[in-house]
Amino acid sequence: MKISLNWLKDYLDIKLSPAEIAHKFTMAGLEVEKISAVGDDTAFELEITPNRPDCLNMIGIARELSAILNKTCKLPKAKKLTFPTKKCDVQILDKEGCAQYIGTLIEDLKIAKTPDWIQKRLATLGTRSINNVVDVTNFVLMETGQPMHAFDFDKLAGGKIVVRRAKQDEKIVTIDGVERTLDPSILIIADERKPVAIAGIMGGKDTEVTAMTKKILLESALFDSILIRRASRKLGLSSDSSYRFERGVDVQALEANTNRAATLILDSAGGKMTQRSNVLGVKTKVIHRGAISVSLKQISSCLGGNFTAKQCKNILEKLAFGVAVKKDILTATPSSFRGDIKQDVDLIEEIARIIGYDQLPSSLPLIKVSAQKSSPKREVHRKIRETLVASGFSEVITYAMIDQRSIDRTRLQDQIGTKIQNPLSQEQEMMRPVILPSLLKVVQTNFNRGQKDIKIFEIGKIYRGGKEREVLACLATGIHAHDWRRGKQEIDFFDLKGSVEKVFEGIRVPQVKFVAASNVIFDDGQAADIVKDHKIGFAGKISDEILENWEIKQKNIFFAWVKLDEVFKSQETIKKFNPIVEYPAIVRDVSLAVPENVSFAQIKDLVFVHGKEILASIKFSEQYLGEKIATGYRGLVFSLVYQSSAKTLREEDVGSIHNRIIEALVKELGVIKR
Repeated sequence: MKISLNWLKDYLDIKLSPAEIAHKFTMAGLEVEKISAVGDDTAFELEITPNRPDCLNMIGIARELSAILNKTCKLPKAKKLTFPTKKCDVQILDKEGCAQYIGTLIEDLKIAKTPDWIQKRLATLGTRSINNVVDVTNFVLMETGQPMHAFDFDKLAGGKIVVRRAKQDEKIVTIDGVERTLDPSILIIADERKPVAIAGIMGGKDTEVTAMTKKILLESALFDSILIRRASRKLGLSSDSSYRFERGVDVQALEANTNRAATLILDSAGGKMTQRSNVLGVKTKVIHRGAISVSLKQISSCLGGNFTAKQCKNILEKLAFGVAVKKDILTATPSSFRGDIKQDVDLIEEIARIIGYDQLPSSLPLIKVSAQKSSPKREVHRKIRETLVASGFSEVITYAMIDQRSIDRTRLQDQIGTKIQNPLSQEQEMMRPVILPSLLKVVQTNFNRGQKDIKIFEIGKIYRGGKEREVLACLATGIHAHDWRRGKQEIDFFDLKGSVEKVFEGIRVPQVKFVAASNVIFDDGQAADIVKDHKIGFAGKISDEILENWEIKQKNIFFAWVKLDEVFKSQETIKKFNPIVEYPAIVRDVSLAVPENVSFAQIKDLVFVHGKEILASIKFSEQYLGEKIATGYRGLVFSLVYQSSAKTLREEDVGSIHNRIIEALVKELGVIKR
């Protein structure tokens, strides 16, 4: 929000420089983001937190500064007005949406140039001058925080104001010249026939005040903040008025602020009030907040210093609290515009920020050091990250909210996401039931920026059936190595499989298998289930159709997904140490023609069954498909490593077992020796 230094000086005697004022504001919790010179004035841009709507106006900021500087704040006083007995024709049909509506009819006024002093104040805040009536409504909005609107009364059909919900597909052209389609969720101001304003957001083009206007109906109202917020988001339309209504305006100041606007209009445009109505809805009760007590001992303990009752009482009174002191106990009653004050610590915070956070005594906290073990789940996460980063992967963190279109593009329409009632945008309409679309968005973004070699992973959550599940997802594509002997090597399924196997090894989850399977997101013949007693994930090559749906032109993108909650259950809790074998190993290379339906995992299992006495490991070397391999077969080359922890192996020790392994492979799996 922008504020004007010259405008503040109308209320306070200020001797500080703009930089000093900015520092004071920031140390009081009202962060100044920018200071700008505007003509002979200075504009401050403040970051106002959502819980402080009372600071969205000049009077609120002046009140804060008066407490900070410990100076008296002199606020403008409205002239005493005599109101006509005749009532405006105002009806509130939606009494829940509109708690109060004050309509004031002013006739015989003259639309003209706005007084210079008002123009200058608005110009500093970046608001252009329109005419004397409209500028007054904008001026009072900035001064008091109360949105107002002036209708050309002669353009109101039937001279009537009706506060109601819009009808389905009812339309209005707002003052920005855009036609907008309405529905019953939107509160509107209507005349006898049609909508003339979107309540609390923007007026209509048909009834705006122009140079020809002779009569105006001045609107000042209290609208439901939730209704205004929803309508603003639905229409994609925000304004200074909606910004304040969404956060809440001061209920008790409505009439005083209305009178301030009426006075300024009469002063600048002439005319006379001929009708006035003050109509109430059902929600007219002012919430009287109870008194809150806090002791000087509490204040001093929290803030680390000694503060007097007089000092604290003065600060709270400057902030418009009602304060009483009895035996070092302060009892403060918040004003109607301080809905954020609810307990004693809130009062302590008010005192702290007005003193200035930089002025509070600083001291090191007394901390009792105690050893605490890291949670097992966190250790698993750490090990997964270490393993994958060492394998060349980069961690990504994506939004847990996605849209239905992303799920459809990934051919996962059967996965039902958890809908969000009030999504921030269409792209975040549900909690994701699957994680692949999130990673494909990352891939798409990187490809669009020329990055084709990608290895990423995410430890995230998915949401199904009202429950959340933690998963690990890995995705790899492009070139993974530049070998001087083989040149560039493109990532394949086995690269991703190897990385996932390293993860399981690192977190001590043994005997995990990759079993050939089919999956809707993968190409046929290039998919596998990850199995540990039962299915805990899957891996494969993402289908070309899905990549086309995502407008990703690169092929050969591999993806793996693992249920981490299942992994935690399967983790070995006891670490086992195997001493280093001091005796040499004997390595035998094996070259086989293997039927296409026989997996390397089957070979591995059978080899260990028949060689468990001295077989230390099996190492895959390469797969060969070519002219010398019979149809229906593939060539596999691997090494068997034999080693004993008790003695040096001799040729006869290895030979018999090695021959037994080869014979078992031939008989049981139908392989052919090469």
